[in-house]
Amino acid sequence: MTTLAFPDRRFADLVAEHAKLRPEAVAIQQWQETVTYQELCGTAGELAAELTRRGAGPGVLIGVCADRQPEMVAGLLGVLMTGAGYVPLDPSLPKARLQDMASEAGLTTFVCDPVGLKHFSTGVPVPGWRQEGTWPLCPAKADDLAYVMFTSGSTGRPKGVMISQDSLTEFVTNLAAVADLGHDCRSLAFSSIGFDASVIDILTPLAAGGTVALVGSADRADPTRLQRFCAEHRVTVAFLPPAVLPILDPVGLPSMRVVLTGSEAPGPEQVARWTTDGRRFLNLFGPTEMTVYVTWFEASGSWDKPLPIGRPAANHRVYVVTDEMRLAEVGEPGELWAGGSGLAKGYLGDPELTAEKFVPDPFSGAANGFADAKLYRTGDLVSWMPDGTLQFIGRVDRQIKIRGQRIEIGEVEAVLRGHPDVEHAAVAVAPGPSLVAFVTGGASPEKLREHCAASLPAAMVPTTVLVLSELPLLSTGKVDLDHLLSMVPTVSQPSASPETPVEQEIAVVWAELLGRSDVGRDDDFFDAGGHSITAMRLVASLRSRLSRDVAIEDVLEGRTLRAIASRVTGAPSLGSEKPVRGRPPALSPSQQRLWFLDRYSPAAAAAYNITLAERLRGPLDLTALQSALTAVAERQQVLRWRIPSTEGVPYAVLDEPNVVPLPVIDLSSERELAGLLSAEVSRKFELGTDALWYNRVFRLGPEDHVLAITAHHAVFDGWSQSLLYNDLAAAYEGKSLPALPATYADYVAWREERRAQRADEDLGWWTSHLAGVPTVLELPNDRPRPVEQSFAGGHVGSWLEADTTTELQRFAGRLGATPSAVLLAAFGVVLARLADQTDLVIGSPMVDRRHQDFEEMVGFFIEIAPLRLRMAADRSFAEHVRAARDELIAALAHPEAPLERIVHAFGLGGQVARNPLVQVLFNVFNFAAPKLDLGGTVSESVPVQVPGSAFDLTLYGVERDGRMRLEIVYNTDLFDELRMSGLLESLREVIVQGMAAEDVVGLPLNEAPAGVPRARPRPSRLDTPFADPPATATERSIAAVWCEVLGLAEVGVTENFFDSGGGSLAIVVVQQRLNRLMGSNLRVVDLFRHPTIRALGAHLDGADDAADAIEIAMRRGAARRGRRRGGNDG
Repeated sequence: MTTLAFPDRRFADLVAEHAKLRPEAVAIQQWQETVTYQELCGTAGELAAELTRRGAGPGVLIGVCADRQPEMVAGLLGVLMTGAGYVPLDPSLPKARLQDMASEAGLTTFVCDPVGLKHFSTGVPVPGWRQEGTWPLCPAKADDLAYVMFTSGSTGRPKGVMISQDSLTEFVTNLAAVADLGHDCRSLAFSSIGFDASVIDILTPLAAGGTVALVGSADRADPTRLQRFCAEHRVTVAFLPPAVLPILDPVGLPSMRVVLTGSEAPGPEQVARWTTDGRRFLNLFGPTEMTVYVTWFEASGSWDKPLPIGRPAANHRVYVVTDEMRLAEVGEPGELWAGGSGLAKGYLGDPELTAEKFVPDPFSGAANGFADAKLYRTGDLVSWMPDGTLQFIGRVDRQIKIRGQRIEIGEVEAVLRGHPDVEHAAVAVAPGPSLVAFVTGGASPEKLREHCAASLPAAMVPTTVLVLSELPLLSTGKVDLDHLLSMVPTVSQPSASPETPVEQEIAVVWAELLGRSDVGRDDDFFDAGGHSITAMRLVASLRSRLSRDVAIEDVLEGRTLRAIASRVTGAPSLGSEKPVRGRPPALSPSQQRLWFLDRYSPAAAAAYNITLAERLRGPLDLTALQSALTAVAERQQVLRWRIPSTEGVPYAVLDEPNVVPLPVIDLSSERELAGLLSAEVSRKFELGTDALWYNRVFRLGPEDHVLAITAHHAVFDGWSQSLLYNDLAAAYEGKSLPALPATYADYVAWREERRAQRADEDLGWWTSHLAGVPTVLELPNDRPRPVEQSFAGGHVGSWLEADTTTELQRFAGRLGATPSAVLLAAFGVVLARLADQTDLVIGSPMVDRRHQDFEEMVGFFIEIAPLRLRMAADRSFAEHVRAARDELIAALAHPEAPLERIVHAFGLGGQVARNPLVQVLFNVFNFAAPKLDLGGTVSESVPVQVPGSAFDLTLYGVERDGRMRLEIVYNTDLFDELRMSGLLESLREVIVQGMAAEDVVGLPLNEAPAGVPRARPRPSRLDTPFADPPATATERSIAAVWCEVLGLAEVGVTENFFDSGGGSLAIVVVQQRLNRLMGSNLRVVDLFRHPTIRALGAHLDGADDAADAIEIAMRRGAARRGRRRGGNDG
């Protein structure tokens, strides 16, 4: 046995030492959020003081239940500082499972974040980050408990493995030496805190003085996001489960120098992939009972056979023991027995099982210093190889590993037998591996899977449940598992075969991943045995095989082969459709729409402002800040765009890089700040001449500033805020900003090329899908609707409780949907009741950042999709959620028809009192709260007033700190705050009641009133009888302009401009040309109000009855136009 000295100190003291020596070093990073060692230890120390007041100390166990946020790490450290041991409680586990663990451990005190509080309402919260603070030495002795990690137990209840303080210190020291971890390491924290690998990727780097790169749940689940997270956090070391190794690209992670894997056997082909450029590849092996690992093996080069599990780690000893209780020879199989510094203290509250598994060491002897020493019988079947390494063969008991989690099959059987309608139960392992349950009794497979899911982790829930009349037995009286497994293919048949090439390609990958011989179109990926890791592998494989930008949501929300294929078909291509660089600036359809609104209605301008305000406390370098803003504008070209127009046609102009102005305004009071921020929000951009973003600093004190950034929506969307903050923080620190792989102009050109390929097909789908839908959603008003649409805005908001938010996520997951679909369905129910109609159009922003070249680009990447919800009274709430899910998926699959074209196809453009087709918007933000991190300052977001309401009302949803925030922005010229607050309360009630009674039908809903107009595709002019020709000079002038702009040979005086092919941009061109030709002062709104030649002519003649004056004006206008054309030709 090799030895390695390790300090006689507690883990908490090792971390605290780094806080004393390097207080400003970063201990934890999660995107923009960084926590220094001083902040970590100061906050953990304050938590420890509170826990000590509540009785924490050596010999006490404290539960830690928190989501994947930096506060989780502070919670673990705070418990360890008290000398107590922590019990990790992953909040994603079923509540019943968590309560079982808490009961087994005898827990009375818990550390919780808002997510954890839904399980343990009396939990102690982690305090806010402390810039200063003290912490005591850990009072624990070497033999006191550091943590208890629960694993699967054969008796039907989880068993807690007790790890001492000394074993924890030895492990983190040992692994740091093996993997060469020091102050400069940046460790990916991928593992759940309930899995002992978290000791590898969270605690070990902290003991070494490195940085924990804590990946959040959403980034952890998606291979593309995980790759980006590792790259942008410059991860140097990562413990990656074998299933994750194939889905990440080592080439894109040049900073990673050590890859650790384990828990299951990694594919040998992964060694060559990951050991290029000198990267190390370590295969760790060991049970939780040995403090994470007991052997390790370093591999490099090409491998085509299973990797060995290696040699014993320092301070550990292992033996291979035969059934005859003798030491095995080389090549002879035997059970692995292990001992040494990492040996656990046993199983919590189970002395009998401890005595069975932790046995006296009969091999080492007192002469070697191991008197009274014990060994752990691992149950692993191994053999020695000639080179002195160990080879894993299998298990000697009924314990298996699925997704890296150790599972006792007996525990799953015990849970099944606990169902009142189950007589007998047996569980076997099918290829994959996956669990198959065989039961007798009266329960349905669906109910039994729900029963298991209520108390077992997802990996332990049987993929398939077969209800039989009896279980076949062997002559010994034992259940014949082989015979039962042979029944699985004949009982579970796939649905209809895949049809399209995409479906067939997905089916091939699906079958490979899940060990299936056949996959049907309507098979459910997760019911078939899929889980989060296999979903990640499916996404990665499809991206490679189909060259499409597939996302994890495509699998999580699609679930069935048919639905996944539909979403994949709608995903943009990769590789061959990479954007071409260097395109000239051009406006996207969405930008053209915003330009039109700005021109048509000055009142609309402020409604499309986005103002960000950040309070910065601490020394602020204004020169560095201005330089950083200038660097950001140089990198993000769209921030240097202007949108002028010629003859009513807008276009984009890119200004050369220049110093970004940064006025500093000194203030004497907070009251002044509120007024000035209000002015920032409502300031009008002159799109043709102004820079479309501007910045101000309001100085409240020497180290108290507010940075206000206002941008026009035409160059900025919600996702852009984090990107802007990232660039600004990096540039403020003096880092150079690398050039983006493409520009916003390249995006516009790339999008138009894609649109040209599918525009007609997608437009045809939308016109068919929306045919007959009511085009107006008229909600009860508090005031009459203004003749012209106003954009005055107000807002109301409230929070869902943490337990309601959690149930919302679980409810959505059970239905194969997302929380967005649940909120959309509930919103539809409320609107249907208020409007007294069942057929609704609700707009929803769709983000088009699906090509990786646009992921870091600031800009306007939004299209509004007009979702159609049919709120039938005979549907249950669950059915409404599924319908909303399907509508969102369908919209994503048909992205190439802008709202302008859809509106035009129905001839709905001529409205001035309301938005055509879409009057209500639904928007759920699914990204983390942006945080501005300017070195040396502490930032805090400052609320700003609503700039206006672009729609009658908009529902926003955003999850923060484990709770869902619902907010309604509404038009104050239509609605009072009281009515909107009532709408919000109704929405909360529908969410809660709908989830509680998801299968109840009979919602009180009605069809739309008879007078509400419905969408009808605009008829072709060839199918319309030609109307009367122009009769007066004014009508002839108008007709000439119409024909020129719309490309028509002739037009009748009673034809509607919008039915004739006109749209919002065309009407601005007509307005400007008529004004120039006739010397009139027409407004755009006049053309909306008078959309026929006869009506517009009458309006103009009424405004000026002198026919000769009109003729003179016409002649003058024609002369001016002729001169201008002649000049251009020259």
